[in-house]
Amino acid sequence: MARPWAEMRQLLEEERLCPALRGRVRYFATRYRHAHDSAGRVCILVDGVERLNMTQETEVWLSAQAGRRQGEFESLCECYAALAEETAQQGRFTPWDFGRAAEEYCISPIGASLSSPQPLVRLLAVLDRRVGKRRLRRLQESLAAQPAWLRYFYRLRLESESLLPPGEREDR
Repeated sequence: MARPWAEMRQLLEEERLCPALRGRVRYFATRYRHAHDSAGRVCILVDGVERLNMTQETEVWLSAQAGRRQGEFESLCECYAALAEETAQQGRFTPWDFGRAAEEYCISPIGASLSSPQPLVRLLAVLDRRVGKRRLRRLQESLAAQPAWLRYFYRLRLESESLLPPGEREDR
């Protein structure tokens, strides 16, 4: 069962966020109730700057592309899944993707979240207070394997714990 947004936001920003990033990382969600489709968006802000913006437009784009590229795949579902994976590597998500990822993160052990195939779950996990310095050092080795947009959040956490060598702080 999905948690109310206020409860989820408190969990993400206060209870589970590492102390070094409290007050710096914020989560924002809104739903445009008077829009014809009740569209909305979710974003992650770091120091007041939007670093990841998830809108319903991504869902519309995915549907349109799936319709165009359907012949390349055996089914429309397979096509949509491939396109969703492609957009995830680019850091493009829908608000529903974030909701599913946040719920998965909340119910999973931290180790499972850090190794999740879902990049949004890994993002939430790497900012978690339960991830200590030893585990962060091990994660640093896999930094290059992460999508470019996700490396920012890994570096943010590493920098907040003073684990990032000075030459690697440029990916902003």
